Amino acid sequence: MGKIHLFALLMVSILCSLWPCGSSARQEKAAAAEAPVAESSIKVTIATGGGLYGPVKSQFKVGEDIPVVISMTNTGDKPAKYCRSTSLLQNRPQLKKDGQLIPYLTNLTRQTDEVEVIQRCERSAARQFNQLRPKQTKVVDWFKISLMGIAWYGPLQPGHYELVLMRRLECCQGPLVESNTVTFDVVP
Repeated sequence: MGKIHLFALLMVSILCSLWPCGSSARQEKAAAAEAPVAESSIKVTIATGGGLYGPVKSQFKVGEDIPVVISMTNTGDKPAKYCRSTSLLQNRPQLKKDGQLIPYLTNLTRQTDEVEVIQRCERSAARQFNQLRPKQTKVVDWFKISLMGIAWYGPLQPGHYELVLMRRLECCQGPLVESNTVTFDVVP
């Protein structure tokens, strides 16, 4: 009797490895079944602060983390789907100081465009498929401009900054949607 249960468990394991199983696979299948919505129906908005970080701020001290809260609005009349995976694959902040674009600190963003990284992401259970109702606005993600976590930039020196976020609506690849521009100052 024990050998039969072991054999049945082995067969179920093999079948699940061949076909998508689990909640991530069900979410992906459900998301794929929805009618695609034009990318222009989702508007990406960023703010420095807000959400869990208290009020929106436009002034930070040198060395202070700068939280960036990401919201999406479905401007269309039909539900719109989007995915959350990893900040590094989905976000491309574009930071300017006094009008000059600041380069990324590392080449991590170029590495995320490699086929192997994209395929690993597409197989990841970390992907979350979500939907926005028509006219719904929702905080969907956040990241920090900081030396902790993903260090997009080196320490920010005093000055006036402009930030735009290029955000991927798909999990791991695809076009980027441009957000609004936010401005902030870093002071001594």
